[in-house]
Amino acid sequence: MSDSWPITEEGTVSIRQKADFNLKQLYKTFHDFSQEHKYKFNEKNFTRKDKSDGSEYQIEWVFERKVTQFIKFKIDVEIWSLRTTEEKGMFKGDLEMNFNAVMEMDYEHKWEKNNFTKLLRKIYIYYIKKPYFLKYAGKLWTEIYDLHARSKATLNQFTP
Repeated sequence: MSDSWPITEEGTVSIRQKADFNLKQLYKTFHDFSQEHKYKFNEKNFTRKDKSDGSEYQIEWVFERKVTQFIKFKIDVEIWSLRTTEEKGMFKGDLEMNFNAVMEMDYEHKWEKNNFTKLLRKIYIYYIKKPYFLKYAGKLWTEIYDLHARSKATLNQFTP
């Protein structure tokens, strides 16, 4: 199993609003971010349930980028929209978005051969190259908050 450093605590970077939003524009914002930062952009889940008080959407988007042969960035975005109605391409409902970022080291599991190489990996990550990895963690932290700010701007919560 690879070593993972959580960059954001789960559920701490989020957006909540009860207002109109354009889902297509939000998707475009995320797609543009992935192109600009060279992430693979995958839609892991898209579920719509129609209910009496409106539709319920659950969407999960995953961004992955191999930074080096040892480090991979991963950003998960979960979107829930409750009591949602749609008019002329605009959605209205209770929207919640959660952003989660993880830096994965040894994602190819090259140091998984035995307990000795696993120990060497720990020494390498936490003692020998820790400042190097912290610099990359800072880059991912900057990117997750950039995506968060772009999402807020798309939802008209503020202009970056």
